[in-house]
Amino acid sequence: MSKQPQFLIVDDEQEVCNFFSYLLKKKGFIVITANTGKEAFEKLQQYQFDTALVDLMLPDANGLDILKQIKQEQPGCEVIIITGYSTVKSAVEAIQLGAFDYVEKPFVDINEMEILLERSLDAKHDTEEFLVAQEELGFVVGKNQKMISMVSAARKIAKKNITVLIQGETGTGKEVLARYIHSVSHRNDRPFLAFNCGAFTETLLESELFGHEKGSFTGATHQKKGIFEQANRATLFLDEVDSASPAIQIKLLRVLETGEFLRVGGEDMCKVDVRIIAATNANLAEKVTENKFREDLFYRLDVASLHIPPLRERPDDIDLFIDYFTKKESEAKQVPVKKFSNEALTIMKQHKWPGNIRELSNTVAQALLLSKDKVIGVEDLPERVIRSISDRDKPEEMSKPEQPATEKEEDPGPAASTVLAKEIIDYFESKFLPNINFREGFDFNQFTSKISSCNNAMIAKVIEAALEDTYGNQVKAAKLLGITPRALRYHLQKTKEEK
Repeated sequence: MSKQPQFLIVDDEQEVCNFFSYLLKKKGFIVITANTGKEAFEKLQQYQFDTALVDLMLPDANGLDILKQIKQEQPGCEVIIITGYSTVKSAVEAIQLGAFDYVEKPFVDINEMEILLERSLDAKHDTEEFLVAQEELGFVVGKNQKMISMVSAARKIAKKNITVLIQGETGTGKEVLARYIHSVSHRNDRPFLAFNCGAFTETLLESELFGHEKGSFTGATHQKKGIFEQANRATLFLDEVDSASPAIQIKLLRVLETGEFLRVGGEDMCKVDVRIIAATNANLAEKVTENKFREDLFYRLDVASLHIPPLRERPDDIDLFIDYFTKKESEAKQVPVKKFSNEALTIMKQHKWPGNIRELSNTVAQALLLSKDKVIGVEDLPERVIRSISDRDKPEEMSKPEQPATEKEEDPGPAASTVLAKEIIDYFESKFLPNINFREGFDFNQFTSKISSCNNAMIAKVIEAALEDTYGNQVKAAKLLGITPRALRYHLQKTKEEK
């Protein structure tokens, strides 16, 4: 006969202990209760538990401390945290520390509670389902424990109707994680809408987010629904949320608090039910301190906070990602799957990947395209990857050209664009202009057309290089070029039309 499951209930409210005792005993389970942290620690010495339900806020202890103690003394015991809405952030932290899940007071859905308690007794099966779901969704997590704990927390909070804030460096996969949260949430039968707040000016951003009424500004020839209305009852992913201006932040705060907003130029209040997942590569807490982001909006967004570790902290996952992206690119291009040579793999593992997974994905795609053999070699890797390793291996004193101690540091000189323009004009004046024989005929229209085509081609190449340097991030590329994201998109569209 199998051992009866044994539950520990830790809550300073006797009514909560009585509730769970009744719920579990009628199923034939053994229930032990404790009203304080001290009692809970004593019970842990006396009994072996299968599942413990622990209140986060006890008069003499913190629920997180009890969780750590349980995991240390009885690692096989699953822990479910009991919390109120005001402590959901701590509950998410608890999951990343090893808690099985959390439940919020008051307990509304008894059936869902019973399912959760039953699942806690078969945590292995629950983990297997988790891994299968990832595979089906094409979501690669890897072997890094920080990442596994973070994604486990994401899966648990996906079922809750709460706002999520995802933080991480550029290219770590914030949108991929957001899509995963949506796909395992109760809204997965509704659309997932992604929106980049950094890609618009303040005026355009307000119209894109909240819509506008006909005649509200020049060019507003008809009423337009904003992204919030389109995302009603669905999930809205707001990327680079820190780019929103103070005025937009106020409107975002109102939507999060009440679900209400006004269209630009509108008088009728719009009401929506939207699940917000916000993301940023900035440190929002620091931005709040610097008065660059509203504190009240930060706390509204930071209900459940997830941080994606950069790829350089996950070196053991690089092989896994290379394999995944190689197969994915090969299938997309309908070419045989290739392998990377040991030398190429060694270099890729040593590279720091400042652009994270996005950079790795682009690198694999580029190497696959350049390689002419069945094996992808070092010569097929992008120059920036090879150069980053060779530069790092140089001794510090070798990295700078030697110069006399008395010699002053050279003036860096004019910008590269100015030098290039001068070289082109000098070449034109010395080589091209003297050889023109106007008397034999000169097609000026054809000449200006060729110059224009050459100019556009050079602009396209410069933008392409800037995008490669920022791993496809148009907002950052525009900043490097000293133009607006809108101007960048205009040039990209122009290049596309000319092809």
